[in-house]
Amino acid sequence: MNSPLRLCVLFVLIFGIHAVSFSQVETVPATHPVYTFLKRMEVKGIIERYRDAVLPISRREVGKFLLDAQERSEHLTSTERLMLADFLSEFQFENSGSVDGFLSVIDSDEESFGRALGEEFSNREKFLYVLNDSSISMFVNGLLTFDGRRINGDALGTTRTEFFQFGIRARGTLLDKLGYFIQGTNAQFWGSRDLLRRDPVISQYYTLGVTDIQNFDNAEGYIRYDGGLVSAQLGRERVLWGAGYDQKMISSDNVRTYDFLRADFQYKSLKYTFFHGSLLGRRRHIVFTDPTDSTTTYTEPTVADKFIAAHRIEFSFPGVFDIGFQEMAIYSNRSIDFAYLNPFIVLESAQRSREERDNVLWAFDMQTHFVRGLELNGTIVFDDLHFSEFFEPRWYNRYAYQAGMMLTDPLFVPDMTLMVEYTRVKPFVYAHDRSRENSYTSLNSLLGPRIGPNSDSWFLRADYFPLRNLTLSLRVTFTRRGENEYEGSGKLVRNVGGDVFQGHRNTDPRDAYFLDGILVKSRTIQFLATHEIVNQIWVDGWFQSESVENTNAGMTEKNTAFGARFRLEL
Repeated sequence: MNSPLRLCVLFVLIFGIHAVSFSQVETVPATHPVYTFLKRMEVKGIIERYRDAVLPISRREVGKFLLDAQERSEHLTSTERLMLADFLSEFQFENSGSVDGFLSVIDSDEESFGRALGEEFSNREKFLYVLNDSSISMFVNGLLTFDGRRINGDALGTTRTEFFQFGIRARGTLLDKLGYFIQGTNAQFWGSRDLLRRDPVISQYYTLGVTDIQNFDNAEGYIRYDGGLVSAQLGRERVLWGAGYDQKMISSDNVRTYDFLRADFQYKSLKYTFFHGSLLGRRRHIVFTDPTDSTTTYTEPTVADKFIAAHRIEFSFPGVFDIGFQEMAIYSNRSIDFAYLNPFIVLESAQRSREERDNVLWAFDMQTHFVRGLELNGTIVFDDLHFSEFFEPRWYNRYAYQAGMMLTDPLFVPDMTLMVEYTRVKPFVYAHDRSRENSYTSLNSLLGPRIGPNSDSWFLRADYFPLRNLTLSLRVTFTRRGENEYEGSGKLVRNVGGDVFQGHRNTDPRDAYFLDGILVKSRTIQFLATHEIVNQIWVDGWFQSESVENTNAGMTEKNTAFGARFRLEL
């Protein structure tokens, strides 16, 4: 058999001949509201084996869970049934292969282009363009957002900002197995740049920090192969990894989206995930002079390349619990290390064989399902562990843990969800004492929980769905943090393990006490409302009150902020 023919045969064996199925193997973005709905269905016992410790998952999987919920719709409230009907309409193609009723502005069945544009304000599923044949599907949306916000308080005084954001998204599947996704957005803003920097997501955009540019942009894209038991993905999108309701212990939304390679194997109760991502080190500047001209000084910005490798194995026992184990390794100061591209190796042993230069962490998590309407979950992360001194305040006993509870329809109030979560991170956790670049971070942000080391927090959240297209959410967070002490010149004088970029030094004490150092207490109260006027057109409103108290200095900063947003997917 000649080489070209061998390649053709290999292609067919890998991707398969197109079958009469309609699976969409691209993923549903991790921030999509369908995940909130599916989580509620799982806790109520409507669906089983919904694995949400690593998001996103494929549109095919989401469609299947929605069909499972439909089979038990008699156990849903009237509002839940209407919400389910909306999601089934959105995922109609994933479940049936039909685009009947969908609006495609380009190549529309309407009698005129103006009539097609008028249908944008209907409750149909809407796209700029839809393509569906026996080999390929493509769905293209235009994205528009108008956002305005205002703040009043000690941080920025009274100021405001507005922005207009536009973009495009294209997704689809080739030959029923190879999915693709691409999305790009750009925003022009007016008003306070510092107010936008207070937004945890917008602050991640690079151009927001360039003072002569009044815009910020973002791009994501990937290809994904799904063969049923095995799937693989290469590209960039938001990944949320962790069992928590608010703060994710493994990979959160604190950092800028990054490129990664991911592979999953799933069979009945077992799921295994391999992950390798490309991160960024701290932003630094190198100052140097030209050897031929000592009077000229140059400043060069530098950002080191660093990487994360992670494995997760999970077992799901319907009606009982899900349990997962994962290991993560951060490495830097070299190119991609092939030892960490091996999905069938223990990362701790791999890094030792590579001269123990890297930062390896382990984590366990569990979610219970034995009481319908109630979920208990817990996670523990080990950064370093010495069993013989586990209960001693040694700095090298570094671990973090999280415990939470989710209750659906509490006190017999239908269409409400209540969540409570406690997170505690001991001193020096996520830092690295041999290399600052190997801290569990990307750029200047922690990959895991936003509170950082030597901190704890309580999080309470109540969601209410009075109508199928109206969501109300109240969120309250209390945080305590022990910060390192510095002189006025910026010199570190007391290291209590409160900075993820500062590991333990030989001159630091052996014992590290929780919340030692400068104690800072903060409280945040948020109220959020989302109303979907018609399908794919939303109005969001939010209000936030916060206070930050430095107990050592006896100073308190208070701020209130509010905003509104109008979103469209055309």
